[in-house]
Amino acid sequence: MQREQIIDTLREKLDRNWNDYVGELDGLSKGVLIGKSDEITAARFVYNELYGGGYPEDYMEYLLRFENPLEVARDQWISEQSVDFSEELNHALWSLMDKGDAEQNYALDPEYTPIPATDKKITVREFIERHPCANLDMMTPGGFVYLTPEEAQLLLSGQSIKGHPGDPEYAVEITAEELLDQEVRSVSFSKGTWRMLSDYIREPEQEQPPFEQGVTMC
Repeated sequence: MQREQIIDTLREKLDRNWNDYVGELDGLSKGVLIGKSDEITAARFVYNELYGGGYPEDYMEYLLRFENPLEVARDQWISEQSVDFSEELNHALWSLMDKGDAEQNYALDPEYTPIPATDKKITVREFIERHPCANLDMMTPGGFVYLTPEEAQLLLSGQSIKGHPGDPEYAVEITAEELLDQEVRSVSFSKGTWRMLSDYIREPEQEQPPFEQGVTMC
C-alpha cells in the first residue's frame, strides 16, 4: 500500500471514529463531560495529529488494523501522560513562598493572622519525609550523595548509603544516623531533582559574661 493510500484510508477511519465519538458525547450531561475533559482533549489532539499524515508509514499502517485507531492511539497517549507531578508542585509552592511575588499580585485575606515564624531548622530526615517521591542531589560534610526516592526510603529505615568526595571511584559509607540528623542549609529544584547543601547542626554559642574590670578587694 502506497503512503497516499495509507493516509487516505486512515483519514476515513479517523473521521468515522471521531463522528461516532462526538455522537456519544452528545448524550452526556455537563457534569460527565467535565469529567471527560482530558479524554476529549486527547482525542482531538490525536485526531488532528494523525489526520495530518505526517507520521512514519509503518506507524500509520499499524493503526489501520484496528477498528477504532483513534481510540487506540488516544488511550496510549493518555497512559503516557500519567506522570507524578507532586515534586513539581512541591517546587512551585516552594518558589511561591520563597519569592513572595504573589503577595503583591494577589489579594490577601484581611482576616488571616500569620503564624509566628520560628528559628527551627529542617533536618534531612524531615525533608525526605516531606518529599517522599524526590530525587536528592546532596552536598554533605561526608561527601556528595545522590538518592533516588527508593534509596531515600532505605536511608529512613536506617540503611547506610554511599557518598564520595567528588569522584564516585572513591566512595565512602555514610551512616543514616550521621546524614539524617544534619540540617538543610540551602536547597533548589531543577529538572526533577532537589539539590541540597546540608551540614551538622551547630549548637548555639552561649554568651560569655561581660568581663568585669576593676580591683577585687579580699
